[in-house]
Amino acid sequence: MDRLPGLLAGEPVYWIEHVTTLGDGRLRTRLGFSDVAAHPYERLVAGTVAMLQQVPGVDDVVQEHREVLVVTSRGVTAEQIGDLVDRYWFDRLPSTPVDPGFETDPADVLASPWPSAPPGPRGEPPVPTHVDLREAMAFPPSRRRMWTYLVCGAVAFAGGAALAATPGGADGMLPLVVGAVNIAVGTRIAVRRRRGAWT
Repeated sequence: MDRLPGLLAGEPVYWIEHVTTLGDGRLRTRLGFSDVAAHPYERLVAGTVAMLQQVPGVDDVVQEHREVLVVTSRGVTAEQIGDLVDRYWFDRLPSTPVDPGFETDPADVLASPWPSAPPGPRGEPPVPTHVDLREAMAFPPSRRRMWTYLVCGAVAFAGGAALAATPGGADGMLPLVVGAVNIAVGTRIAVRRRRGAWT
């Protein structure tokens, strides 16, 4: 979704590229800044990182590249992050000098006349995607996750064993497999917890 379209040489200042749900109500929002913004206005990108780090509910802001930010938040939607970044850039862009390493005249790239309010986003907002199993396994090994896997696994495993032992009943293979997988994941979390210092 294009954000702040038309303020810099007809391009959006940045895009909200991906939104990923991480669990426990957390979101990972990926922002990609255009070259016209990220290079001559590198100080504003750094300022965006500092500004977002102060927002309640934002857990982490990582600048992966000069033009890519990844924001991890809890209770702060991608749209809210976009609105904060929009206001930050809209208020500061006209008065921020261009990095001297770039032979860019702000008069050649800034919208004229400057609008009275930030332009609205263009395009469809990205639909949050769910994490794959590998990312889910990388979540912090909390006590709650460990016990959830162990208890659910034990219940499923016991149910499968009971089904398998009942004459003329189902074979119980599916609950046995599900239970065994959950117990294995719970055990893995317990091992990680023992090695680390998680609570």
